[in-house]
Amino acid sequence: MKPPGIAAKLRNTPFVVEESAAHYERAIKANLMQVTIKGRNGKHVLLPDDREVVEFLNCSYLGLDLHPDVIAASKSVDERWGMNFCCARSRFSIEPQRLLEEELSELYRGRVITFPSTSAAHISIMPLLASGVLVEQGKPRKTCLIFDQFAHSSMQYLKPVLAVEATIETIPHNALDVLRERVLQAKARGEVPVYVADGIYSMGGLCPARELLDLANELDFFLYIDDAHGLTVFGARGEGVVLREIDGDVPDRLILTFSLSKGFGAYGGGLLVAGAWRERLIRSYGQIYAFSAAQTFQAVHACRAVVGLHRDGTIGPLQRTLRERVALFDELMGKPLPFSPIRMVMIGEEEDALSAGEEMLRRGYYVSVVFFPIVRRRSAQLRVCIAANHTTDDICGLVAALQGVQATYAKAPVPERGEA
Repeated sequence: MKPPGIAAKLRNTPFVVEESAAHYERAIKANLMQVTIKGRNGKHVLLPDDREVVEFLNCSYLGLDLHPDVIAASKSVDERWGMNFCCARSRFSIEPQRLLEEELSELYRGRVITFPSTSAAHISIMPLLASGVLVEQGKPRKTCLIFDQFAHSSMQYLKPVLAVEATIETIPHNALDVLRERVLQAKARGEVPVYVADGIYSMGGLCPARELLDLANELDFFLYIDDAHGLTVFGARGEGVVLREIDGDVPDRLILTFSLSKGFGAYGGGLLVAGAWRERLIRSYGQIYAFSAAQTFQAVHACRAVVGLHRDGTIGPLQRTLRERVALFDELMGKPLPFSPIRMVMIGEEEDALSAGEEMLRRGYYVSVVFFPIVRRRSAQLRVCIAANHTTDDICGLVAALQGVQATYAKAPVPERGEA
């Protein structure tokens, strides 16, 4: 039995709202959040006040959301299927969705189940993971879910639910020495360790995929990796940060979730597991799968078109163009980093970051301003998403604007109390 109040220890919503409400209000008023754009022409968008700006916000890193084949496929639903089949997938799925899942299973060399979003996939899978039934057949042992501190919010949000059945721990970002220690401690308690992390982190940086796979193999523990931002961007098959390190089929100790709404350029989410028994278990007991509708029919057809672009070699040149754009950004900023389509520019104080975002808009560039609770207090940043369909002029203009606001507003982040 868990002690009373464990959920309260894992969440403190009133504090989060109190600390951040004024910053959200300013961001919304300044057209930095919750904006309805009036028009779009490639990477140029029209704001509500009729300003046209170049956006570095969209996570379709290869620009596949604008590919003619994908757009055409999204219009291909006929009258026999209608707009949607309004039924939980535990009862009916449509044949095109089954074909999509089989095509993705072949592409990624495991068993794929698709969902309306990656968050919906987490809600379906992670409670099964916490209970132990998804890692061991028969009578499962208790699990210990070890979260990277920067694992995506859609997974962190579930901690109070997961804590009912599993031990929940959080370790510093990419700290493999600490992970080794916690895994050994969990195994000594008779628990099954599961490391929860991202492939590409939404606030920048990558997981050490090769080292993680080697460590999991050495110590015999499971990996639950959300590669939402890595899919399609990495690998000859567009297989992402983690799968590109694996020869052959997905290993038994890896459970992977991914997005079809980011680099993939369509809509939805999904998971990849090894073994038909795990697939059957999720289709039977996964909450969103069992009791909610699937992707829209239009999304299914669009996703199948993107699979076709993987098969015909379209994504390779786009991947190379994306790398060139990121390399140009890094060169101009004077800060080369491991390749990722996400780049972060540290500002510090929340008010300064909001001012920087407003100034970027005045200069014609839309970037995300991220602040608490998305990042730590007084560590606010500008988030830049670079895509293959940005031009070199877009990148050069962006960097000039960023360097201007950095010189004006950037300050060193202030550590949280208790931090070194």
